Amino acid sequence: MNQRIQRNKIAVVLALATSALLSACSGSPSEDDVRAALEKQVDVGRQQAEQIAGKNSFVDQQVAEQKKAVADVKLIGCKADGDKAYVCDIQGKVGAARIRMLKGSDGWLAADADKG
Repeated sequence: MNQRIQRNKIAVVLALATSALLSACSGSPSEDDVRAALEKQVDVGRQQAEQIAGKNSFVDQQVAEQKKAVADVKLIGCKADGDKAYVCDIQGKVGAARIRMLKGSDGWLAADADKG
């Protein structure tokens, strides 16, 4: 009887571990992943703007507006588009867009879907 209980416990643990691994590898980015990737783009844009124009209130205002827009983004859905890549439809307050999400070594990256 104890062996049977032990085998059942092991089977449950293995099933849970397999499920966790499969969900982690399921692939497509989440809404939070999309927002984080877009936020990275905003931060890079800020750095570039500050290198050109220096720190100023106009850049700060533009970045604040872009970050608010990113926070409002909703993920509609994603389709696989190659190894570690997905084309995702997103919706914001000003309309819908399509982006390409790439899984990089430091997380997800957002790219223009039309440029591949």
